[in-house]
Amino acid sequence: MKNNISSIKNEITPVRLHLELRDDYLSDYQKRMLIRYGESTSGESITRDILVPSDMPLHNLHYTIQRLFGWQNSHLRSFYLPKGLYNKLTGGTVKGWSDLVGILFQPPSEVEEDVFWDDDYERGSFKVWLRKKYTGPYIYGGTMEHPEVARQNIQNLLDRFKMFEVRESFSDYMKRKEQDKNAEIRIIKRAPLINLTLEEMNSSIMIDGGTESLLERLEVNKVIAAQGEDINLEGWFPVTKELIYNYDFGDNWIVKITKYKDCEDLLNNNIIDKYELEEAEYTVLDRHKPVCLNKVGVSVLDDVGGLGGFADFLGTIYEGEDKEEASIVRAWAKSLGWSATKVSNKMML
Repeated sequence: MKNNISSIKNEITPVRLHLELRDDYLSDYQKRMLIRYGESTSGESITRDILVPSDMPLHNLHYTIQRLFGWQNSHLRSFYLPKGLYNKLTGGTVKGWSDLVGILFQPPSEVEEDVFWDDDYERGSFKVWLRKKYTGPYIYGGTMEHPEVARQNIQNLLDRFKMFEVRESFSDYMKRKEQDKNAEIRIIKRAPLINLTLEEMNSSIMIDGGTESLLERLEVNKVIAAQGEDINLEGWFPVTKELIYNYDFGDNWIVKITKYKDCEDLLNNNIIDKYELEEAEYTVLDRHKPVCLNKVGVSVLDDVGGLGGFADFLGTIYEGEDKEEASIVRAWAKSLGWSATKVSNKMML
């Protein structure tokens, strides 16, 4: 038994990921607040550098990201590819997308009960619960993402719409309705669903989870190519040099994920030393657990309005003239698990 465990560990390697929580539309005031009180060097982003086990699926990386940035796993999320790459892979067609369902993309009927199959938190320490979710061994316990189930699901959709009515876009319809109050939505053409573009399909029917969400059973190390490494669009993996994590579709937090071949930049810039790196690698291999190597910026919180709202929040509690308001806002943030206390890299995960 010990030999089996040892052989499994030998197959796992530490993988360096760089996570950047960013907003390109912050005001100058918001940037100042992030620099002054959010410990952001740029005023535009908060970053984390981590080592993860090479067999970590996107599903478990989600829980890691939640812990790293201070969220409470209380909203929807999605992993997806940059738009240009997505369009290139699918060709913007239903056929191009459907061919990749079960390989890259989630099936159209994947429901919340399946995506969140192990969101079973009830009471106790939320941080301890999260730790169990991002610590291996990793097992996918859902149903819809199994290749044969996903393929059957997309086939059911195509069979259901062997002849499909393509409607005009809602914006086009509203423009016509301004001129004619009795206008009705036009049917542009009739064709099998498989022969349509994604734009035509999406203008007429709604896929619950959209068409861009990646399968969460996929291992992050196989999905992302390291900086300087080639991607393989024909064999699918690795498929991208940048992965996007979207959390809370209302606040619209965006984390861009990239992979590095090593940690030489962290060592050369004296951000970590060799002993810290060796210790982190040992933790990844021995405990099957990710490690935070470096963090730039404090933790954020849910329901604050994205990175811009978080910057405004910092301005309110640190520079707000209304002390009562600042006290109320701080208490509210504390109720959501936020703390201004500095946490060491080792204690981040």
